[in-house]
Amino acid sequence: MKFFKDMHNEVFVIPVGQEHLIKADWMEITESEREQILMASSELTQERVEQIKARLDMIDFESIRPLRALMTQTADLSDHKKLAALNEERRKLVEELDYNHRN
Repeated sequence: MKFFKDMHNEVFVIPVGQEHLIKADWMEITESEREQILMASSELTQERVEQIKARLDMIDFESIRPLRALMTQTADLSDHKKLAALNEERRKLVEELDYNHRN
């Protein structure tokens, strides 16, 4: 998983295999830099909440094929890696939502 930010300090998490989503004006950052940026914004904007919810929906959608492979016992290593990456991204997004709702 790679972390990026744009010129507005908006953070993006790109799972392995999804590098085609990276935009030219994004700058790669470390996970700790990502955490600092997220903590610096004490309140999520409505736009960011909507972005997180939309990405969570996409994560659910992207999980269907590897989950089907697991259920039919045809999964390979890439299916397991994809699910692990999606689950980790989901965990961080939910954590971001929870952190901002508690504060």
